[in-house]
Amino acid sequence: MASERRDNIRLIITEPQPGASEELQVQLTEYFQSADSGTVDVLALAHDGLEAAQMAAQLRPDVILLDEDMPGMTGYEAAELISLAAPDVASVLMVATERVGDRAVINTALRAGARAVVDPATPVAQLIEVLETLAGLRAGRERPEYDLITDPAKMPVTIAVTGAKGGIGKSLITTNLAVSFARKFPGQAVLVDFYGQFGNTALMLDLRPGYDIAQLAFFAGEMDATVLDTHLTTHSESSLRVLAGHAGSAGVGGRLSAPQEIAFLADLIGLLRRQFRFVFFDIPPLLGAASEYVFSRSQYIVLVSALIDLSTVRDTATLYRQLLDERIAPERIVLVANRVSRANDLSVDDLEQASGTRVAHQIQEDAGVAIASINEGAPAVLSRAGSVLARGVRELAELLEQSMAEERRRREAEGKA
Repeated sequence: MASERRDNIRLIITEPQPGASEELQVQLTEYFQSADSGTVDVLALAHDGLEAAQMAAQLRPDVILLDEDMPGMTGYEAAELISLAAPDVASVLMVATERVGDRAVINTALRAGARAVVDPATPVAQLIEVLETLAGLRAGRERPEYDLITDPAKMPVTIAVTGAKGGIGKSLITTNLAVSFARKFPGQAVLVDFYGQFGNTALMLDLRPGYDIAQLAFFAGEMDATVLDTHLTTHSESSLRVLAGHAGSAGVGGRLSAPQEIAFLADLIGLLRRQFRFVFFDIPPLLGAASEYVFSRSQYIVLVSALIDLSTVRDTATLYRQLLDERIAPERIVLVANRVSRANDLSVDDLEQASGTRVAHQIQEDAGVAIASINEGAPAVLSRAGSVLARGVRELAELLEQSMAEERRRREAEGKA
């Protein structure tokens, strides 16, 4: 990752012997005076390794120059303590000329947490270049990705929605669920139709995408954020971004071999998680290497079933066990009973007994609204917000959000422990 340069460098210098750093301080001052830009601010001089580590933790300089050999504690030991107590401070080891190129020395320094190893005889212009680069590392905090890794509330979440067979309303739930999140979190949700065989996602959103996932697969190995963005379509009513499925086939339309498809998905998910907080996948009802990979990268797997016949319930139970066999933790699987009605021959209890797990959520039958919303290309959570279907999807969204909040609290508690 390229680093930005800093005009002002806050520096601590170690001085094992009195006066040893005077020449370096003069050289730094003269360099910036002649350059007519930038400054170096020497915050303190440390006289031994322990004092260097203490000053780094207290004063938080951009960079600290550590002599390899210092009284009481070596530069390596000091660098290790600094990396623990003040990880945003960049330690630079000053190593004797005859040792500076020694691979063992460099490896030891890096393992201790040092950012660079330099020769004390390094010309001041080269030293300044190292200092400016390291001081500029803090500018990385302005990157949007910094918030993603430091703020649990902004940590991206991938949600895969699947089912054991077609005709159970899985894609309808996926689309409405993604739209629900997109409305609540504008610009932060994306839906990938990995089950484009019948083009349902685009139909349900009344979209006419110019590109689909199979066309994006042409850029496998070369895909970047710009290429990805040109292949996404925006649902204007909700702000949801959509990567359309390939009509006539699932996945990437057979454009890639199995290993290539996995590599493509790895890049795709990585890019999506950098740009969006919520990444939804509509997954086909057949397990394969590609869908298994998506499940492995998902924080939640919404397993949709219906109580319409015994085969659907049994197939759902089989798929649930297959997910467990793929080492998917049971707490990551959210079993949803869709189209629940008193007219069903089977009950929620039947589904729970067959699968051996609890049904986390039920969505009541609302056939009229479901059919109308599909025909109109208008998700029920928007066009018929008061309907049974819309309420059921919103409650599912709330259930997922609550689970995410509990996971954040758990992580925060572990971090404080």
